[in-house]
Amino acid sequence: MRFSVISLNLWNTEYLDKRLPAITSFLDTYKADIFCFQEIRKDLIDIFDSRLEGYFRISDSDPGWMCESNIYYNRKMFEEIRHGRIDLDMPETHRGVFWVELKDKKEEKSFFASTVHLTWQGNADEMATGLSYRHREALAIAEKFPAIYKNEAVFITGDFNDPVHPSTILEKQAGFKDVFTFLHEPHPVTFPNLAFTDEYYLCEAIDKFMYIGFRPLMACSPHYYMPQSGLSDHYPLAVMLEL
Repeated sequence: MRFSVISLNLWNTEYLDKRLPAITSFLDTYKADIFCFQEIRKDLIDIFDSRLEGYFRISDSDPGWMCESNIYYNRKMFEEIRHGRIDLDMPETHRGVFWVELKDKKEEKSFFASTVHLTWQGNADEMATGLSYRHREALAIAEKFPAIYKNEAVFITGDFNDPVHPSTILEKQAGFKDVFTFLHEPHPVTFPNLAFTDEYYLCEAIDKFMYIGFRPLMACSPHYYMPQSGLSDHYPLAVMLEL
């Protein structure tokens, strides 16, 4: 079983009128089997629901699925078994690990897809103290998530807001591997897209894709654009996996 995944921090609705042509064109062009979004908002969900006609998204009373992260999956390929959100005791109330267990309709193999958005480095507490939220958040993922996916294949992707510590913790504490490490490729810079942000002093590989039980076939970060339009202040990740 092979399938493709896109991960993208949507930057909520900042400059949405300028970015929307690139976003809709990107969805039409890449047509990933699974889309993992961070910083999603209801306005974007309304657009995606009409644009991604062949997909289901996770629907839940937990408000985080409407205002933080969501997962869209190809409904002809997969069916949902169950889903949930792991609370990481973050300063952002509705964030956490958003996960869904999916079953491939053809081969009837199941796996877990998940996405996360860890706390931004520039939050007021961290700027004042120098103490990272992300170290504790990653330890919480390593502690809580294995009890859910157990021995099944799983991937976690999203905006880690840190190029080092969360992915190292997930590797050492929970056995996750990074797709770019496996493929012997340098991890691409995913932030910032300087067309939309003044954080020109940053150059970070902070959008991550980690997995257990898959074989990565390819991974890249498309710098997708249209004239006078771009996707986000982040660049996406595109990954092909084999189970």
